[in-house]
Amino acid sequence: MWAIVQKEYQSFFSSFIGLGLMLAFYLLTGLYTWVFEGNVLDFGFAELSVFFELAPWFFLFFIPALSMRLFSEEYALKTFDLLRSLPVSDWDILLGKVIGTFAVVLTSLIPTLFFVYSLGSLGSPPSNYDSTLILGGYISLILLGLSFVCLSAFASSLTNKQALAFVLGVAFNFICWQGPQELALIPLFANFDIDLYSLNFHYRNISKGVLGLADVAYFVGFNLVVMGLLLFRLKRKFI
Repeated sequence: MWAIVQKEYQSFFSSFIGLGLMLAFYLLTGLYTWVFEGNVLDFGFAELSVFFELAPWFFLFFIPALSMRLFSEEYALKTFDLLRSLPVSDWDILLGKVIGTFAVVLTSLIPTLFFVYSLGSLGSPPSNYDSTLILGGYISLILLGLSFVCLSAFASSLTNKQALAFVLGVAFNFICWQGPQELALIPLFANFDIDLYSLNFHYRNISKGVLGLADVAYFVGFNLVVMGLLLFRLKRKFI
């Protein structure tokens, strides 16, 4: 399994497309956090709520672009049967690809810690910022990133076309991220707390700096369900 993790991790950094995606992520988050109207400096508070509000929307597109090739490329190149012939189980293949992609997401978040350092340098006195709020924001972003990776990997397992896998990944992410909240705006569902079932709701709870057991359990259960669906897909007859 760890050989698959290493392969998926290294393949991202060995391609210009992967490095281009990461550069685009840093450029967009940096501009919206520090330059464009409504940035951190406009608020005058030592917190990164702007970054944590925008990062999920960038992840919504960034992570499907990372994950679209996970299984669809294997199907297209007819190498998945060869991979399954190795002494690894379907579960090992699934975990290897998901963990490898998730490791890339974690790596992409490391340079954003420079935002925290810059915020601390601008504070008065220096390093005067709400560390609990920032820590909660990163924990919620990491949990959300894992959910998006699982959804995007599932989308990739449904087709041998990478472009279609990307579109499906974006659609799945958006539905689970924002779908229940959009439904709550319809009068028919106005009396139901549908937004409780959205990733957005639990992400916002944790990003406030409150690590609630219910919110963590939701993310764990959600990811287990999606990975279960992915494992079921892998055990079926493939394209």
